[in-house]
Amino acid sequence: MTKTIKNYIILIRPYQWIKNIILFAGLIFGKKLNDPEAIFRAVSAFFLFSFIASCQYVINDYLDRKEDAKHPEKRHRPLASGAIDSSTALFITVIVLTFSLILSYTLSHVFFYLVGFYFFFNLLYSMYLKHIVILDVMSISIGFVVRAIAGAVVVNVDFSHWLLLCTFMLSLYWGFGKRRGELILLSDSARHHRKILHEYSVVYLDLMLGITATMTLMSYVLYTVSPSTVQNLGTDKMIYTIPIVVYAIFRSLYIIYIKNLAHNPTKAILTDKSVLLSGFFWLVLVSFFMYFWK
Repeated sequence: MTKTIKNYIILIRPYQWIKNIILFAGLIFGKKLNDPEAIFRAVSAFFLFSFIASCQYVINDYLDRKEDAKHPEKRHRPLASGAIDSSTALFITVIVLTFSLILSYTLSHVFFYLVGFYFFFNLLYSMYLKHIVILDVMSISIGFVVRAIAGAVVVNVDFSHWLLLCTFMLSLYWGFGKRRGELILLSDSARHHRKILHEYSVVYLDLMLGITATMTLMSYVLYTVSPSTVQNLGTDKMIYTIPIVVYAIFRSLYIIYIKNLAHNPTKAILTDKSVLLSGFFWLVLVSFFMYFWK
């Protein structure tokens, strides 16, 4: 019984919920951290989005279980290894998904439409878009933009277009980094595991990483100096957070090129203390400028 529960926890991949932290961006940049109702709504949105995302992971694993069985790491996943019955996992997923969508509608109609779009768009990704070069990575990036918008909608704040662009470019950056990591990890067997990898090369992905890293930094810089940002946040000091963001990007390049952990970006972030500390200090500095520096 204990082993079965452990396998189900592995299946829903709660460590991937870190991606949904972006839902709190609306709470932070909308200056709602002193609003208990907004905090409750943001936390509720985080868990609902996470449950729905986990349902998507299960469906993805169900569809990819045969390909995953050939992967040096993914073959240990519960569905690929046969540790969990695929039909049973799919049945439980449908139940969890249904309740999560109902609660999402109760929380906010617009939030419900956004998570619904996210779920069905990811189904489209799993079946078709992941097999189309460039669109496979762009589709993942769109998912992060939807998360950011959903987080803003649920606490009734507007979201900066520059910050949305930064989110889009940052997720593109990690997406291309992941493809590069997979190419190197799987080597000659890459095309047998994920057919789309045949369309990429390390040289091409290096170029994409350079472009997206640059555009991520530039969009963040433009966000910090934007007149609308200064007006909405009530401070012109956001420019002083740029060095931390620059360091985080450079550190992630180190992770991609030196540590070779880009094939699993979530694990790379969670296991790298420098990235975690830079994220913590960035959040502290942003909060200080918005809430205490007058």
